[in-house]
Amino acid sequence: MIKVRGLAYPLQVFNGSLKLSEDFDTIRDAIFGVLECRPGERIMRQNFGCPDFVFDAVAQPQVVLSRIQVALEEQIPDVSFEVTGSIQEDGGFSVRVEWSVGDVPQPPISLVLKS
Repeated sequence: MIKVRGLAYPLQVFNGSLKLSEDFDTIRDAIFGVLECRPGERIMRQNFGCPDFVFDAVAQPQVVLSRIQVALEEQIPDVSFEVTGSIQEDGGFSVRVEWSVGDVPQPPISLVLKS
C-alpha cells in the first residue's frame, strides 16, 4: 500500500514539528475535518464542511443523516460511507459513521449532536 501522509487532526506539535498521520488515520482525520467544519468557514473552499445541526430541532433524522453522508462523499473521494443515527431519550441525536476504503472496513466514528 502506498503511504498517504497528512497533518494530524487536531493540529498538534510533536518533537518540535507538526504531527503527521498516515494511511487510514489520515482519512479518519479528514472525516473529522469535514464533520467539524461548516460551509463558508474556509475562504478558498466555500462548500467544504458539513452543515451545523447542533441548534436545529431534529424532526426528520433521515434528512440530517443524508446531508452528513453527502458532505462526506463529496469531500472525501474513494471512501464508502454508511451514516446511521437515532434520537436519544435526552434529546441528543447520535450519529454513527461507518466507513471503508476499498474492501477494508475501518472502526466506526460515533458522535452526539446536542443543543
